[in-house]
Amino acid sequence: MTLLMLNLLPTIIAPKAYRGRAAIKEVFRKYYENHYELTGSTLIRAHLACAQKWGFSADDIANFEISTLFLATTNSVPTSFWQLSYILSSPSLLHEIQKEVEGIVKRERKEDGTEEAVMDIALFQSHCPLLVATFHETLRLIDAATSVRAVVEPTTLTSSGSSSTFSLKSPSVIQLPSGITHTSPSIWGPDASSFNPTRFLPSKKRALDKETRRKQNQGYFPFGGGKHLCPGRHFAMMEILAFVAGIVVGFEVTGMDSVPDRAFQKLGTAVRKPVADVEVRIKRRVGWEGVRWRFEGGRERLDFKALGTDSDGE
Repeated sequence: MTLLMLNLLPTIIAPKAYRGRAAIKEVFRKYYENHYELTGSTLIRAHLACAQKWGFSADDIANFEISTLFLATTNSVPTSFWQLSYILSSPSLLHEIQKEVEGIVKRERKEDGTEEAVMDIALFQSHCPLLVATFHETLRLIDAATSVRAVVEPTTLTSSGSSSTFSLKSPSVIQLPSGITHTSPSIWGPDASSFNPTRFLPSKKRALDKETRRKQNQGYFPFGGGKHLCPGRHFAMMEILAFVAGIVVGFEVTGMDSVPDRAFQKLGTAVRKPVADVEVRIKRRVGWEGVRWRFEGGRERLDFKALGTDSDGE
């Protein structure tokens, strides 16, 4: 995928990936051509309706779906992996999050004798602060996205913390790698390189002085910022939290005794993969055998700004 993004003789430098992308595009095109979306999820139907509303062609829509797959596999999947690795490698953290999540799960016995566990994901914000904090702390450490901006006119930047100024000439391009500010001791303190999810707990953030809180809000941008803020950030966060919550409550995972090393960063990916495959054993937790899972949004209104996916602009 990285070589395809360069778009430099793709049939020569990445022929297998090029043919694979073309095959996936054709499958998506036939999927909509045969109206299979009518039995698909609400997301799929809404995505199609929006694209058709703005006059996009069948080829355009198929390309959009490939982009969705790319985002899910390059960012959401590895983020879920890293959050689970941090949780599962800490028995005390795992126990605390299990208690949080069990509080938002209702177990129902169906007429056919099967048991269903219903998780209300709208309660993550109010009932699972440690789970949410763990998500943000994971992103702070493993996210390495780089925001790119074009300088359209001569601009001078000044720093409120020093007398330094920076002159930006036009035309030029500037890059803002999140990994630098995400691990800066001047922003996060002496333990900036360590995993400490409590730093994102609402009670801890409220206790910060105004200047430190401002620096952390500005220095944490895993989803980009400004008008280029990732439009899928809310969906990505909720799907990751729901998946992680279901795993830690419904399953017992052994073999994840430590957090794996991360591989070299590749072009086009914001979240690095582990150096090698991680072998674990997964089985149902005692008392949760045979349970069927269902996720619902509930009626509670979500404040995504409070959840941390939007900057408070302070």
